[in-house]
Amino acid sequence: MTGRLRDRVALVTGGGKGVGAGVVKALAEKGAKVCINCNTNRAMAEETLRQVEAAGGEGFVFQADVTDAAQLQGMVDAVIERWGRLDILVNNAAMQPNLFIDMYDYATLRRLWEINIGGYFHAARACLPHLKKSDCGRIVNISSIHGKRPTGFDAGYAMTKGAIRMFTRELALELYADGITVNAVDLGGCKIEFKTGNAPIRAHNPLDCNNPDMNGFRQVTPRDVGELVCYLCTPQAQAVTGDGIRVDKGLILI
Repeated sequence: MTGRLRDRVALVTGGGKGVGAGVVKALAEKGAKVCINCNTNRAMAEETLRQVEAAGGEGFVFQADVTDAAQLQGMVDAVIERWGRLDILVNNAAMQPNLFIDMYDYATLRRLWEINIGGYFHAARACLPHLKKSDCGRIVNISSIHGKRPTGFDAGYAMTKGAIRMFTRELALELYADGITVNAVDLGGCKIEFKTGNAPIRAHNPLDCNNPDMNGFRQVTPRDVGELVCYLCTPQAQAVTGDGIRVDKGLILI
């Protein structure tokens, strides 16, 4: 397969479904070889791989819990063993419980932070030695407009996304001298199969609490996200780092 990311190697956490699958397929179409991470739903990850291979792309599935640094390291080691390099990390694996603050218990809040923040942190650490060897090292953190705009529910999730924005900016400064760019994609409403955490944690769906103009309108697709990620991973995007780029069809404006 040819394309502007030909011969690049990418790792996408939570790449088996939803936004992650859209990113995986876009990267593969542009020529990148892609490790598709999944945790609990291997069947959907294998289906994403099947679609990648049917389109002429190359990839493999690796099942790992992003909250476990040892499992993440094992996944990165598998990428290096197979392809000998790693150029792109897309941090996407996340959980969105959609709970009011009085519906959270400590265990749920801790799990949320371990996935949405700890997973990004551990993945970056594991990938960094190899990204530094790349002539086009890239980290893209999938974030959310929840980290910028209050919506009236799920303060726990919004806190994690706000943290990812600052993590992105700090890491961009830290890795600037290594030529590694670090950016965030601030995602609005997106059409996906289902969100991690829908069951059994997600006990309530408080759609009536946010702006009614936001419901059912201006939804983006995983493909939209994938196309932006692909651009950020090209040499042409070298000047873009530490940024948070919205993909929301203007949802945050209404």
